[in-house]
Amino acid sequence: MLDEPKESPRGIAQIAAAISNALLGIAMIAASLRGLFEIAVVAFDIADQTWVSLGTQITAELGTQIATELGGDVATLFESFQIDITVALTTLLATLADQNNLPEFGAWVRQILALLMVAAVALGVAGAAPLWVALALWSRRSSGAVLLFGALLSAIGAFGLVVTGAPQVIWGLVLANGVLTLVASRTIRPPVLRAESAQA
Repeated sequence: MLDEPKESPRGIAQIAAAISNALLGIAMIAASLRGLFEIAVVAFDIADQTWVSLGTQITAELGTQIATELGGDVATLFESFQIDITVALTTLLATLADQNNLPEFGAWVRQILALLMVAAVALGVAGAAPLWVALALWSRRSSGAVLLFGALLSAIGAFGLVVTGAPQVIWGLVLANGVLTLVASRTIRPPVLRAESAQA
């Protein structure tokens, strides 16, 4: 009875590329979930916020800081001239919002948060790509899509390093992962060739 051809063991590049892509996918999905949670918290906090309430909150904190840093003499000076910084700045902010026909603060911010939520979901969906590449490399099923993914990661990492103009850990890791994926995908031989080499 003929023995079935044994597959050659996985190479170091294949193992490293599979692990790095799996970690990348997990990190992207985790960042997506964290982003969605933080967006939900912010949306809840500003649900009842208006331009006037925002101005009141900002100027209250600003007034406290001014009183702390400049001392009570400045606060006394403002009081002697009957100047209320909180009321003045709140009125100014509300007037500017009204003159420029800005929508209510809560609705305006929720629109921005909705866009950020879409971006966070897209990041989570994109995290499935590295996981698929990791599975393909671990299963030794190289394809044009794996090569394209490695080339894309390499290009993104190199572009990030060029734009920042200085070595950045995140872009260096992206570039390294892309190059490692390219090298690993090139070392994977089609199943037919593996079977023929094992029988020879």
